[in-house]
Amino acid sequence: MNTRTGTSICLFGAYPVRVDGLPFRLGISGSTEKLFQYLLVHMEKESRREYLADLFWRGSSSGRQRSALNSAIWRIKRQLRNVEGVELYCDGPAVFLHVNESVHVDATELAAIVHSLSSGDGISEAVAKRLHQALDACDAPFMDGVNSSWVLAERERLFNIQIRGMTILMHWLGQKRRYEDALEIGRRLLAEDPARESAQREVMWLYVLNGQRAQAIRQYLEFEAWLRRELDIEPMPETRALYQHIRLELGASRLREASSPASGSDAESRRAAFNLLLGAIERSRRDLYEVLSQQLS
Repeated sequence: MNTRTGTSICLFGAYPVRVDGLPFRLGISGSTEKLFQYLLVHMEKESRREYLADLFWRGSSSGRQRSALNSAIWRIKRQLRNVEGVELYCDGPAVFLHVNESVHVDATELAAIVHSLSSGDGISEAVAKRLHQALDACDAPFMDGVNSSWVLAERERLFNIQIRGMTILMHWLGQKRRYEDALEIGRRLLAEDPARESAQREVMWLYVLNGQRAQAIRQYLEFEAWLRRELDIEPMPETRALYQHIRLELGASRLREASSPASGSDAESRRAAFNLLLGAIERSRRDLYEVLSQQLS
């Protein structure tokens, strides 16, 4: 739940304007509401009056279009008087929605964090926490309930940013050996985009690192069946090779041997053996990818 104080813009979800964390209903509907939604998605971008009039009142005469647009703008401006930090500018031929920097915008926050990161390397704990919070805030459908053609491009753009953000966070959590947390993000990513094979492979490795080799194998088999059912294709060679590597090379007996300390059973010995096991799996991973890169190039 959004618990922020003041005004916030939540483009992910059904109520885009919130005040003190609660939905703020502007009391507009129909084409006026659609106009406001359009201006929210394209905030700070100028749109010509003629374009907006034709977009939302197509089929009416030019005079009726202008009248309807003017009426809608007036109603939106009147309602926004009660929303601090958001103002509709309509002087001259252009119209645009201005949102003050003090207003938190969920999509803007997510995009800014993801664009500042190239990978999971070098991310601080604080930045990772911000990324996690931004992803959680954008977990609902983008502009839920709005299916107009003009929203589709922005929805696709932000979907790709979400996927990239989840990938970065998953890698960072994996590097920190927080495998359960990394798997949670990985499963969430695959729920959004199950055809993304690089993420499928990453989740398989995370299962192995988390001591769930059987689940890694099951993950591949379910993905293979999904691809055949939905797209009538096979997994990529890299994914098939990884499956065979986990199934044959990372056998259960090998893992048991690596995880059993040679002497003593104290916590320090177990910890050292566990670190050796993780190191062996990571080296196996790097070696496999190096061989695949040479074979497939």
